[in-house]
Amino acid sequence: MNIGIFILAFATFVAGTVELVIAGILNMIATDLEVSVGRVGQLVSIFSLVFAFGAPILITLTSRVERRKLLLIAMITFLVGNILSIVSPNYTTLLIARIILAASCSIVVVVSVTIAAKTVAVELRGRAIGIIFMGLSASLVLGVPLGTIIGEHWGWRMTFVLISVLSIVSIIAIMKFLPKVPAQPAIPLLKQIATLKSKKIASIQIISVLELTGHFTVYTYFTPFLQATMGLSTNMISLVLLVFGVAGITGGWIGGWASDKFGGVRAILVFLVLFATSMFLLPYATRSITSLMIVVILYGVMVWALSPAVQSYLAKAAPDSADIQLGLNTSFLHLGVALGSGLGGYLVDHYPVTTNTWVAGIMVVLALISAIYSVTQTSNTVIGADS
Repeated sequence: MNIGIFILAFATFVAGTVELVIAGILNMIATDLEVSVGRVGQLVSIFSLVFAFGAPILITLTSRVERRKLLLIAMITFLVGNILSIVSPNYTTLLIARIILAASCSIVVVVSVTIAAKTVAVELRGRAIGIIFMGLSASLVLGVPLGTIIGEHWGWRMTFVLISVLSIVSIIAIMKFLPKVPAQPAIPLLKQIATLKSKKIASIQIISVLELTGHFTVYTYFTPFLQATMGLSTNMISLVLLVFGVAGITGGWIGGWASDKFGGVRAILVFLVLFATSMFLLPYATRSITSLMIVVILYGVMVWALSPAVQSYLAKAAPDSADIQLGLNTSFLHLGVALGSGLGGYLVDHYPVTTNTWVAGIMVVLALISAIYSVTQTSNTVIGADS
């Protein structure tokens, strides 16, 4: 595997960190900017909404730009967003910074996958793309806990200083080691959206929206949840987040293995049942650190095992439009992140923080219903796609 693939993985690691790091420093930002925790949580929602709707639009608008050049432009814009975050004097400025970060991040992630697929041999493409997504997983394992610790000791703005430094390293590495990659014709947005006329395809995509809504209703506010229910220190919360992240990487592997061995449908149904169970058990697990860790591990494994299972199911259900569906699935995933963070923010501002876990469990049950419904639907041909 050439060094360029690992540089791309590093770039996605940096991008992924900035998306989720807010979850670990919610209280710090809220106190400094004198706003509610729920309002700070909306910064995750805004980021994900811009990513979800911006990714297909921005990629279409920049379809004629050489890919390495586009990645560099996106990373430089990403750096600007981080610098603006560092100097933000108020919530509004930080909100604008998040919009800039989300727009640039969406291009970084999508273009990194594209370059990875175009710069390796055909037989290595799957592994190359897998390494890129390991960068995103690593941002959860290392980025969020590290950002939390830095924020606790040196202030939340220093978290964005670190990300800015890493962004500069990425830019230099991209310029030095990545080859130029010609632009590719973009698939028209209307054609992409038209494939969702299939009830089967739409219900599969809805699984991702609902399960990520449930996940981020809890995860975005996991720090205040652990503080309110167990009084954990910042260092202990960072450890819990680290355990969750390691469980998530394990879950990604389990999801892919189970999909290959048992089929995407069976894997999805089992994972959703166990995921919902972890949500309903979470309030009771706070009675001891041991029980908390057990449930957190189950939670982390299940939520990250679902994505490869859903993508496998999508590819099988719509073989002729698999590229379109997997691209759209990225947007649906971020839509779920936005809805979950927004819903969780409302709940945490108006109800006890344990309410978030119950609502999350209900959302995952709805995802299970959508999965069951998708099984009952037959595939149809939509806009030239076997969906």
